[in-house]
Amino acid sequence: MDQTFSIIKPDATKRNITGAINKLIEESGLRIIAQKRSQLTIQQAESFYSIHKEKPFFRDLIEYMTSEPVVLQVLSGE
Repeated sequence: MDQTFSIIKPDATKRNITGAINKLIEESGLRIIAQKRSQLTIQQAESFYSIHKEKPFFRDLIEYMTSEPVVLQVLSGE
């Protein structure tokens, strides 16, 4: 079994559709082994997306990812 990291983005948490997204994840054969709802800080978002720091969309990305809570997940599957 492999593991991967997933983020349910702010627009989905704002629309309250995380349950529907989780259902799709599980129906695809993945297992959610850890999940946490969190409000990213600017520093956390900048660190996580640092690979995009020089891209023109970086500031918009950081603003978006810190605009609402996100759901952080560890997924497991084949």
